[in-house]
Amino acid sequence: MKADPEVAGRTDRRLRSVALGVLGTTLLGAVITVVAATESGLSWARLVELFVVSNALIGLCLALAGWPIADRQPRNLVGWSLLVGGWCYGATALGTSVLAWLGEPRAFWRGLATVTNGSWTWTLATLLPLSLVLFPDGRLPGRRWRWVVAVLCFTGVTWTAAAVLDPPGGLTAELGIPEYPAWSGFRQIVWLQNASAIGLAAGYLSALAAVVVRYRRGSEQVRRQVLWLLLATILMVGCFAVETAAGSESLLLGVLPILLVPVAVAVAILRYQLLDIRLVVSRSVLYLLLTGAVVAGYLALVLLLDRTVRHQVSLNSSVLATVVIALAFNPVRVWLQRLIQRAFYGARQDPVRAMVEVGARLGTAAGTGLDGVLDALCRVMRFPAAAVLVDGKQVSAYGELPAARHAIALSSGSERLGELVVGLRSGEQQLDPADEQVLTLLAAPLAVAVQARRLADQLGESRERAITGREEERRRIRRDLHDGLGPVLTAVVLNAEAALRLLDTDRERSSVLLARLRDLTIGAVDEIRRLVDQLRPAALDGLGLVGALRAYVVSAGPRTDGAALAITVDAPPELGELPAAVEVATYRIVTEALTNVIRHSSATTAQVRLAVEHGRLLLEVRDNGLNDGPEWQPGVGLASITERAAELGGECDLRYDRTGCTVSVVLPLGPALLEVRP
Repeated sequence: MKADPEVAGRTDRRLRSVALGVLGTTLLGAVITVVAATESGLSWARLVELFVVSNALIGLCLALAGWPIADRQPRNLVGWSLLVGGWCYGATALGTSVLAWLGEPRAFWRGLATVTNGSWTWTLATLLPLSLVLFPDGRLPGRRWRWVVAVLCFTGVTWTAAAVLDPPGGLTAELGIPEYPAWSGFRQIVWLQNASAIGLAAGYLSALAAVVVRYRRGSEQVRRQVLWLLLATILMVGCFAVETAAGSESLLLGVLPILLVPVAVAVAILRYQLLDIRLVVSRSVLYLLLTGAVVAGYLALVLLLDRTVRHQVSLNSSVLATVVIALAFNPVRVWLQRLIQRAFYGARQDPVRAMVEVGARLGTAAGTGLDGVLDALCRVMRFPAAAVLVDGKQVSAYGELPAARHAIALSSGSERLGELVVGLRSGEQQLDPADEQVLTLLAAPLAVAVQARRLADQLGESRERAITGREEERRRIRRDLHDGLGPVLTAVVLNAEAALRLLDTDRERSSVLLARLRDLTIGAVDEIRRLVDQLRPAALDGLGLVGALRAYVVSAGPRTDGAALAITVDAPPELGELPAAVEVATYRIVTEALTNVIRHSSATTAQVRLAVEHGRLLLEVRDNGLNDGPEWQPGVGLASITERAAELGGECDLRYDRTGCTVSVVLPLGPALLEVRP
């Protein structure tokens, strides 16, 4: 049942108002946090130590990243998870700063301390991993993922309980304002603490698995969105690694990089085509791996040389390790770059691999069609979509073509068969020259496949016409036998029986019946001859093709309006032995063309020309009839000429102008002949 658009619109407007209200309270809380932190008299270092700065920044970033999603896509739960998570983190920063400024060990301030200690846990344990599980469309990857939501809710409850009930564990404990209901025996519930830790790990691992599943099953758009999240993760991990290597905790490297994740989520959902995310991620992965490999290799070499070479020769192990790393850096960089390029851009730098994979699908194109070929092309080249266009019409496609696309012509010799259109990757404004070279190589075999498909379609249409013609011919013969010859033979039988009965009693009446029987039999014989002539004119067997045509010309007579019509047949003395199907088709085409001249033309002369050249029969019927009327359109007779030529794999050209009408037909005589038999 579809929802009422008006009701849905009102609901969306209410959700937008609620989202704006949550954002407004978060921003107001951030302002109050700054004022309270300033008035509290605490130093910057102390505010950082109490997580006021980090919680305020994280809460503000989460809210600012979640609000645009909730505003533009009110039913997308990812935006609401980030927005509410930012509000919770902001509440923790607000509560801590206000307590540091005005707090006292009274009931109200103890209640505020409870809210302060228990609000941030929902973001960390539930809302943040939930936003990753729902990323990017706000829905679960499948119905089986419902248990993940239950685990995240359980983790949120247990973590909040730990933050509220564990007295030494609260953020406000150092301010001298204990929250309630603090319980000193909370730490004795070991199983709950273990379940809470396991639930947190399971929640984030499930979020990671959900993102991987989205990437593997998703469309090209979903994959680009996931790459934004991957880019933020790479940068965050890189900052954490630098902080760890420096050996000191830093707000800039230890906390602020976390803000990249919600920003990347917002960009991925709202502006995933902002730039070529594949290029950025591939370069980031390359340099991150290179940096890690250089550091790890350097440390391993120094340690190894200190234990071995240094005791034998007088060498500085750090200098030797640097030399080894410098020599190995470029080969390793090239190798890694090739792997990453293949992962993100497919076989751009490996045309042979592209030819092999696409060629394998071309070999089975008869079974899978061009769709399978385009599937292999997009998979090996990492294109979002591809299509083959013939005469401006799409005959095969894989995926949905984006607005940014590029076309490669598909040609066979000088004939343009169509074009291959590929969708550009996200952020690309034009096709890379390396991609174009690979596509140009693939265009030749793909053109062959398109040509084969076109010929197969033409062959199928020709066979369909042949079968249709054969069935129509059988239907006509059946009708003629049933309506013509059948009643005649029935009358023959009846007259024969009557003559037998009257043979002894009324010989005169019997003689009349026998005469009638003779006439009916002659008529039946004539009907049979007519049917046989329609299947194959008897004159062809007795006179040959040229003789049969000349005999027909002699018996054709004048035009229908009584005007004289001179018809000549120009043919070599010997045409050679022709296939039976070609003889019948030629005879029918000529007689049909001449019948058209006799009935509908103003011509005074008509000429039939026959010739055999290069394994083909050339036929032309020309008259001098004038065309002074409106635009000429071939009738049923001339249309049947075209069909007869097509049934044999031949060609037909019909022209009619002020000089007369010309019917030109070319019929193959060799292996290309498609002989049609009833």
